[in-house]
Amino acid sequence: MADPTPHLSLQGVAKAYGQTLAVAGVSLDVAKGECIALLGPSGCGKTTTLRMVAGFLTPDSGRITLAGRDITRDPPNRRNIGMVFQAYALFPHLSVAGNVGFGLEMRGVPRADAARRIGAALDMVGLSAMADRYPSQLSGGQQQRVALARALVIEPDLLLLDEPLSNLDAGLRAEMRAEIASLRRRLGITTLFVTHDQHEAMALADRIAVMSAGKVVELGPPQALSEAPRHVFTAGFLGERNVIAGRAEAGAFRAAGLPPVAGAPAGATHLVLRAARLTLAAVPDAVLRLTGTIADAAFLDDILSYEVAAGPLRLSVLRPSTEPFLPIGAAVTVAAPPDALSWITDTDQGVAA
Repeated sequence: MADPTPHLSLQGVAKAYGQTLAVAGVSLDVAKGECIALLGPSGCGKTTTLRMVAGFLTPDSGRITLAGRDITRDPPNRRNIGMVFQAYALFPHLSVAGNVGFGLEMRGVPRADAARRIGAALDMVGLSAMADRYPSQLSGGQQQRVALARALVIEPDLLLLDEPLSNLDAGLRAEMRAEIASLRRRLGITTLFVTHDQHEAMALADRIAVMSAGKVVELGPPQALSEAPRHVFTAGFLGERNVIAGRAEAGAFRAAGLPPVAGAPAGATHLVLRAARLTLAAVPDAVLRLTGTIADAAFLDDILSYEVAAGPLRLSVLRPSTEPFLPIGAAVTVAAPPDALSWITDTDQGVAA
């Protein structure tokens, strides 16, 4: 039977800088072996939260426990946490092996044991042949692997990742994302990571904590948040969606520029239309149809991205690039099949799951 006690727990953690409240009472439980992403835009409080868990910042209020121990005011070196920084933070004067072994040296690990663990960590990230090189001789992806090996070699209770892929180009990001996911599955290490990239969060996390204005506004598995976000901020931030404010009356949703949409739950305040599931052709099961014109159009490799002007509404529509490209000014009908719709109600304040 799984242990119900959270491995990492944040209870009402808050941090202010002067009059600015950066983190406003975040509470979050992370199970042993689970990976949670703190996802949100710049300034939402996600990095400040991570730095409080790491021990680089002290909360103004609240409590942090790790493996059953209160670490709220412990210095970083007493937390047994491995961290991968956005800028890697490698020591330029140390070799790859020296960088990976730095934490072991600080912990007084015997030389023979340290050498074994360094070798295993480098093998784990595929850098055994580069142990004697220096950071200046490595690519960005190789430096990221060194930083990851350095974080893991100490056998931490928790792995923290701060925007781990943001300094890499698109190809390397995909490669490192897959590598981090594979390592995490193999090691079963509890992980908390910060990102503003929804694709990164979806690919790596068991659950995503969406943050806005210093708070976790919604928490849940990636698929649940993607299919049916329950907070207006999540719906607008996570993926490309059209969020339309209105009200439910007698089972139908009414909003300016829309015909009544049947099937609305009681208390519905917003209709969410997923851009990638809208069509520009007739579909027999459509629950909503709007006529309009193409106001903007862009070819984005495998995707055709349109903005459709439909009366007072501006709708984002994403279609596969196998379809004919429609020019600006073309008359179209936007159709929404049932799986393109979800609802936000006045009782939804986000989900803590």
